[in-house]
Amino acid sequence: MAETVFTAGDFIRRVVESLLRGDCRGQLVCARCLVKLAKGHLDRSYTTREVVDVVEEIFGAPAPLTRAPASTRGACARKKVPCLAAAA
Repeated sequence: MAETVFTAGDFIRRVVESLLRGDCRGQLVCARCLVKLAKGHLDRSYTTREVVDVVEEIFGAPAPLTRAPASTRGACARKKVPCLAAAA
């Protein structure tokens, strides 16, 4: 029987998706905030560069998440940056 091998990207994506479905449910969150939030929920073995790379990949192919042109979160709302949210 073949074992499934998960990459660091798989775990980071899982954390980002769970944040958008949990703590940030109903909010649009920019990439910069997603990196900070994800880093706070991962152990120190994940580098910031790894998290940034995965968040960039998620923005490139966000399904099942929804991409939006701007945020509704505090500091992010003042900037016109692309954001993600959990699909309704």
